[in-house]
Amino acid sequence: MTISGVNLMPQMNATNSGAEGAQIINEAASFQEELKAATDKLNNQTQIKTMTAEEVAQRNAEIRDASVQLEALLLKMMYTEMWKTVPKNELFGNSNAMEIYRDMYNDEITKKAAEGGGIGLADFIYRQLTKR
Repeated sequence: MTISGVNLMPQMNATNSGAEGAQIINEAASFQEELKAATDKLNNQTQIKTMTAEEVAQRNAEIRDASVQLEALLLKMMYTEMWKTVPKNELFGNSNAMEIYRDMYNDEITKKAAEGGGIGLADFIYRQLTKR
């Protein structure tokens, strides 16, 4: 089989003769069959499904939600790293309960920040994915 003058059949030599050579040829034949089936399937696709306006709106809403969630996640990671730079202090306690509370607080505050516009990352991602 050749594509643009390139031979896709493996070359046999002294190092890959015998059972190994037969396996290489079988794999090449299998690949060629899969390639032909994929090419035939691609050539037989004559109907391209067009999304309705409702489907586009639903897809865009899902992309918007995912973009906001990603921005919230990145903001939470940033907040978590920022809290690591704050010196520990005995005034407010240094317990696991305080760490859990701070984590929950950061989670909620970053969700609200992302929903309210955040740092603009969600809008950028949304525009890139929808090409608006």
